[in-house]
Amino acid sequence: MRIRLKGINRVVKKLADGSKRTYWYAWKGGPALRGEPGTPEFVASYNEAAARRVTRPDGTLLSVLRAYQGGEEFRRLADVTRTNYIGFITKIEKQFADFPLVALDDRRSRGVFMAWRDKLAVSSRRQADYAFSVLALILAWALDRGLVTTNPCERAGRFIGSHGATRFGRMMTRRGS
Repeated sequence: MRIRLKGINRVVKKLADGSKRTYWYAWKGGPALRGEPGTPEFVASYNEAAARRVTRPDGTLLSVLRAYQGGEEFRRLADVTRTNYIGFITKIEKQFADFPLVALDDRRSRGVFMAWRDKLAVSSRRQADYAFSVLALILAWALDRGLVTTNPCERAGRFIGSHGATRFGRMMTRRGS
């Protein structure tokens, strides 16, 4: 019996020794499949991947956050960094999951994100800076890939500078007060 699986992506790679090897993926950018095509293991791994696949809500910030977490740059991060980012991404999702991507072009969107950072800073300026930096990093990643047309979070400054000093504290130190 022959089963036709939809969207399978085949990639042929030339190995260091000169030989070629074929890798199979559930879809472009999808997870690698186990086994050889036609085997029960291959079909089972495809079905597992298809069951885990979540449709992305296109046109919202949530789609960009999910795309970033599914990308290679995110997977290459150290485990502890990835865990920290997930915590901040969860905060971003709670606040801005349904934020329309077209609204990023509006100049007022920067104020919306800055107000969110200010609200977070009430409990911890350092955590507010970190959360905002993660958002800015993800939007820069999306801008590089053409998923968004602008990054309203770029060059926003920080509450906490190097060595944990606040902007005001550094300014007062320079003046000798």
